[in-house]
Amino acid sequence: MSDADELGPFPSSRIISAVFTGAAEFDRSAAAEFGCAMLESLAGLVVAHRRMAATRPVWDDIVLPWGHPGEPPAAVETGSDTDPFACACDEVQRHMLSIDLEARRILGPPRPDSMPHREGLGAVFGRMAHLYTISFDRFVLDGPEGPNRRRLVREYIAYEALARDLVTGRKCLPALSDRPAS
Repeated sequence: MSDADELGPFPSSRIISAVFTGAAEFDRSAAAEFGCAMLESLAGLVVAHRRMAATRPVWDDIVLPWGHPGEPPAAVETGSDTDPFACACDEVQRHMLSIDLEARRILGPPRPDSMPHREGLGAVFGRMAHLYTISFDRFVLDGPEGPNRRRLVREYIAYEALARDLVTGRKCLPALSDRPAS
């Protein structure tokens, strides 16, 4: 059984990693070869995260709304609407919403007996894109210990388990109306 069969309509972590690498190296258009709206939004997440890192190299004072599992995405308080960092954050939010909408389209209505997952697929992918961005550039940014790379691997594993649960109907995505307005 291939990764694609196990995860149904969702990309495997290997494909996600390839999209991350392609987007980081060549920009968002690298995902176009996959011909999938979800993968294009995934590539857009990496591009937006790279823009965030370029405009504000130290983000320690900002709590990213997609950085913590179980916390739904919310608006990022950064200041001005013309601030490049804030614009990149807005772009991340749009890509995350696009991923959530596409996942809902793919999955259709949830089964009545499925358990809602604590966060949308956009937040899961947003967190992975963030970890990828702070771990890799043309070189490894994470240092020899690799704490962010280890977290990214755990996120890949958790995502694949979630994708399987979504495809089989054991879990469903939270309703978009359950998310706070941004």
